[in-house]
Amino acid sequence: MTTAMLADLIRPAGRRAGEQSNFPVYSVTKHSGFVPSLEYFRKQVFSRDVEGYKLVEPGDFAYATIHLDEGSIGIAPERGLISPMYTVFRANESLVDADYLIRFLKSPRALAHYPQLGKGAVHRRKAISLAALGSLPIPLPPLAEQRRIAAILDWADKIRTKRRRIVGHLDALVDSVFMDMFAAKDFDAINGGTLMPSMRNGLSPATAGGHSATVLTLSSVTQGGFDPEAKKVGQFAAEPPADKRVSRRDFMMCRGNGNRSLVGVGTYSREDRPDLVFPDTVIAGRVDTSLVNMDYLEVAWRQQDVRSQIEAIARTTNGTFKVNQQTLSAVVVSVPPMDLQLVFAERAASVLVRRQTVTRALNHDDELFTSLQARAFRGEL
Repeated sequence: MTTAMLADLIRPAGRRAGEQSNFPVYSVTKHSGFVPSLEYFRKQVFSRDVEGYKLVEPGDFAYATIHLDEGSIGIAPERGLISPMYTVFRANESLVDADYLIRFLKSPRALAHYPQLGKGAVHRRKAISLAALGSLPIPLPPLAEQRRIAAILDWADKIRTKRRRIVGHLDALVDSVFMDMFAAKDFDAINGGTLMPSMRNGLSPATAGGHSATVLTLSSVTQGGFDPEAKKVGQFAAEPPADKRVSRRDFMMCRGNGNRSLVGVGTYSREDRPDLVFPDTVIAGRVDTSLVNMDYLEVAWRQQDVRSQIEAIARTTNGTFKVNQQTLSAVVVSVPPMDLQLVFAERAASVLVRRQTVTRALNHDDELFTSLQARAFRGEL
C-alpha cells in the first residue's frame, strides 16, 4: 500500500454564500457528519442572515476547524450552507474514493495525528488549517480496494448508527415521563448556585508536561448522557488533583461550544471515575442532593425553560458561545418536592437501565469498529 499526502489528493472548496441564502443550513457532527441544523438542534439556533456562511456543493468535505480532533468532519449530501467556522475542500476522485477518505479522516489513526497539526494558545482549541491538514499522510491502495474497504466499514457503522437511534428514543421516553409529571406545575424555583453550591472548572492538558493522565473530551458531556469513552491521553505539568477528576456527586456542564444549543448542557457519571480528568471546557458542580435528585436534575437541565436561560446568558467570543460559574449559578430550575423527584427517578430507572445496556453494547461496537479500521488502513482487511 502506497502513502500520499492529503494535499496531493484534494483542493480547497466552499465559497461565501453572499445572496445565495435559499439553501438548507447544515452542521457538521462527530457521529453523523452533515446534519440539517434544524433537525440537529430541533430549533433554529443560527441567524437567517447567512451571507457570511459558506456555500457547499454535493461531495464537498467540511470540518470544524477547532473540533477536528473529535472527528467533526463530513461530506455534503446536497448544496447547502454551513457556518464560516468550517473549512471546506474537495477530493480528486481520480485518485481517492470520497467514502474511503472520510473513513480514514475519522479513524483513530488520523484523530491521533491532528493535535500535531493545530495552532493556538490553548491546547484544546487549536485550529487546524487546510494547509496544515494537507501534511497528513494517507494510506492509498488502488481505487477498487479503497471502495471495498469503504463498503465494509459502512456496513459495520450502520450497526452503531442503529444503536445510537435507540439511545435517542430512550432519552425521548424519559423526557415524556418528565413532562407528564411536572409540566405546567408550580414548584419552587431554585437557582443553580444553590443546587450546586461548589462549582469548579476542569483541567486541560498542557502543550508539554511530565505527568500523563486520561482526560475527557468535550463530547463526553455534549452527546446526551455521560460518555466515559470520549477520552484521550494528555500530558500535564503536574499530577491532576482529585477535584479535577470525575465524581458521581458532580453535575458536569459544557463551558463553551461553537453551537449555542450545546453550551451549558449537562450530565453526570453514575460512578466515581478517579481515572478520568475533566477538561477546563467543562464546569463541574457538586450537587446538594438534599435539594435535588441527580436523575431529576439531569433531565430538568435539558428542558426548554432551562435551555432558554442558558442560551440567553451565553456570550460569544471568536465564534464560541461561553458560560461560566457565575452565570450558571443564576440559572433557575423548577424543583418539586423530593418525594416527587424520587417517584420520577424510579419511573425513569427502568429506561435508564435499558439505556445503559444499549450504551454498553454501543461501546463494544465502537471497540470492534476501531479494530476493523486499524486493520483496514494497515492493508490487512
